[in-house]
Amino acid sequence: MLVVQPPATAIPVAPSVREQRTAFDIQVIRPYFGAVMVRIRGALDADSAPQVRSALSTWAHRRFPVLVLDLSEVDFLDGAGLAALGGIQARVARENATLRIVTGDNRVVRRALSASGLDHALNVSRLPSGWERATEIPGQS
Repeated sequence: MLVVQPPATAIPVAPSVREQRTAFDIQVIRPYFGAVMVRIRGALDADSAPQVRSALSTWAHRRFPVLVLDLSEVDFLDGAGLAALGGIQARVARENATLRIVTGDNRVVRRALSASGLDHALNVSRLPSGWERATEIPGQS
């Protein structure tokens, strides 16, 4: 008869990356001096990209001169999320508006934007304290 004993020490299994992510959430802060700010939390990936496109296209067609997209609390950004950002930029440009992306000190987002080259195509700013400067309408001082 063969008896298998459990190991004396268990190897801890780290939770998957997916389990560590923040729940996805889109929040429209408020129209602010001709601009609207949309804050995204959690993963911006293939699962959430359609929701982001839908929410932002709702605001893009309302003729706000500036759309501020706060990605400072995004904890995962993949190719689908990057494609959504590119599509949003194209939509906002067709509406003759400006898209400003706020990243804060979020390395995940900044690396993904840099690796894809979108950091040069999009108007990206860290804006560590507040986002009021991001809502300034281009050409007005």
